[in-house]
Amino acid sequence: MLHEQTIEPVADVIRDRAALRTTRADEDRVNLKELLEVLKRRRAWIAWFTAPLVLAAIAYGLLATPLYTASTQILVDPRDRQIVQNEVSPGALAPDGGIALVESQLLVITSDTVLRKAIERTHLATDPEFGGKSNSLFALLARHALAAVGIDADAADGNDPELKALRQIKRRIGVKRSEKAFVIDIFVTTNAKDKSVRVADAVAAAYLEDQAEARAQAARRATAALGARLDELRGRVSEAENSVERYKAEHNILGSSGVLVNEQQLTEINNQLNNSRARTAEARARIEQIEMLQRSGGEPGAIPEAVQSQTIGQMRVQYAEAARQRADLGAQLGSRHPSIIALDSQIRDLRGLIKDELSRIALAARGEFERAQASEQSLERTLDNLKRTAVTTNQAFVRLRELERDVASNRAVYEAFLVRARETNEQQTIDTTNSRVITTATPPRDRSWPPRALLAVVALIAGLGVGAGAGLLREYFDDTVHSRRQLQELTGLPVFAAVADGAASKPAVGRLRDALREMGRPSRGRSVLVTSAATGEGKTTLAIDLARVAAAQGERVLLVDADFDDRTASKLFKADGKGGLSDLLEARTILPSVLVTEVTKAISFLPAGTPTVPQTRRPASGDIVQKVVEPGRSFDLVVIDTGSVARHPYVQPLAEVVDDIVFVARAGRSRKEDILAAVAGLNINARKIRGSVLTGAADDSA
Repeated sequence: MLHEQTIEPVADVIRDRAALRTTRADEDRVNLKELLEVLKRRRAWIAWFTAPLVLAAIAYGLLATPLYTASTQILVDPRDRQIVQNEVSPGALAPDGGIALVESQLLVITSDTVLRKAIERTHLATDPEFGGKSNSLFALLARHALAAVGIDADAADGNDPELKALRQIKRRIGVKRSEKAFVIDIFVTTNAKDKSVRVADAVAAAYLEDQAEARAQAARRATAALGARLDELRGRVSEAENSVERYKAEHNILGSSGVLVNEQQLTEINNQLNNSRARTAEARARIEQIEMLQRSGGEPGAIPEAVQSQTIGQMRVQYAEAARQRADLGAQLGSRHPSIIALDSQIRDLRGLIKDELSRIALAARGEFERAQASEQSLERTLDNLKRTAVTTNQAFVRLRELERDVASNRAVYEAFLVRARETNEQQTIDTTNSRVITTATPPRDRSWPPRALLAVVALIAGLGVGAGAGLLREYFDDTVHSRRQLQELTGLPVFAAVADGAASKPAVGRLRDALREMGRPSRGRSVLVTSAATGEGKTTLAIDLARVAAAQGERVLLVDADFDDRTASKLFKADGKGGLSDLLEARTILPSVLVTEVTKAISFLPAGTPTVPQTRRPASGDIVQKVVEPGRSFDLVVIDTGSVARHPYVQPLAEVVDDIVFVARAGRSRKEDILAAVAGLNINARKIRGSVLTGAADDSA
């Protein structure tokens, strides 16, 4: 409901509404219902684009030459069959090498070598479909026509039938690897079912034959290369062995079990010297520990030799007993008691005996150290002598080892080549290919091209898509109003109803009357002005229907025809040319004399009047109030049908005196600019516009 309040200038109102529409357009999500309405309105565009495409697809499906596709499946195992231990082609592959190998086989299958073999098997060079000469009437006429203008049709391919067939079969063949498998599908398309089967099987057989032949050729090349090297390698081995034996005899190099005698002695003396050095170090550590203990005056029994000596052990027991007795008696007797003195003397004697025993142990340890040291020195002298002897031998042995390595390498290479040559010679007659046909081609049940149903569906979808796009594009550039939502967003006014043409408009007009009754203050003689932005937008029909609905609800209604140009209502009620509103405003008559009563029961009708003087002058608002509005108070409702705002100057004074204004726009005809201009043209009276009605649209109660 529009509230009675201070109204901003109409230009500012229009700008605010336009800004509001822009904000809503940015924030709102796509309205699916609105989109469906747009497509429904543009169904003619969609049909114009869809129908030709579908008809063209159907015609092509009926007239095009049918093609049939047959397929053969080949299993390509990257691991070849291992007949011998060492194959010419390696069997081990990288983790992803198998996939790469199978992908490479796709190119091998479509190579010229394989396809030429298939052409030869199936005699495609003479097949007219694959470039062979056709004896049909059309082909003969085409050749004669080309020859007449100096063009030789066969010269383009060099008069080579096999080359023509090769080019054709490359366009007719397809190869694909199955997902996550080493299976290759070979597809061949021709114009005959049995021919497709025959060519597909021929290509598979040609591929397997090519693989076997390629491996045999590889084995033959390897055998020839190895055989050419065997004689040379054999001579090199013999020469190297003779050089080794001559060198040993010249330098008196002797050995046992493959090891030189002086090297054995050097190893044994070196081991003995290491052991002797270990014993010397152990003896030195022992004597140093004993001497350090003696110098420091520490506990005599702290060394391992003292602990292990039984003599010292007995003395330590006696010493401990005497010390215990001395401690026990010392607490009872004085230090000068004879027993205490005797025990002290015994303790001193025992200490001296222990030291003497340790001295003997130290002398024994030193003797052992000296013997170990002498043995070490003797072994060192012997080792030095052996080293000096080994230096001379090793200098000669360096060259000997080089000669022996030369012999070993030559012998290894010769033996490897000999074994490999015999293996590759045997592999020439062995097919190690691990590929086989797992599914032979079968005659196809249906044609592969043209797919009539699919073509029709694709054409239908494409036509609908293009048509929908064209319709949406047309809608985008269309500046007219088509829906309630567009009208409401454009004007910012509530839309009472979308009124359909004909009898179906009655429910919508009823809702309009209820909305006006709820929005307006109930009062006798309340006036409603029905106007529009241009002519022909259904405002007169709406005004008459509104009057009839109100009359049907028991109200007394005055219907006024204020459209002085069209006079549509006056013509409908057959009152055109009679006295009416124009005569009343010009003071040529009074209301009762020109009022047509009981037009449709409770409806009284005021015609437009006599069209004697053009209505170019704006009538005064006071005259309208005095001669129309005030007399209309005796009715429950006054419905005024007026002209368009932009064209008729008398709409403004009528808008100044009425209570309510209903703005009418027609779907698909009312331009947005005209609607905004009409609302702006009402100036301050735009506040009386309670809402709008969209005519010529589907009746929608939403």
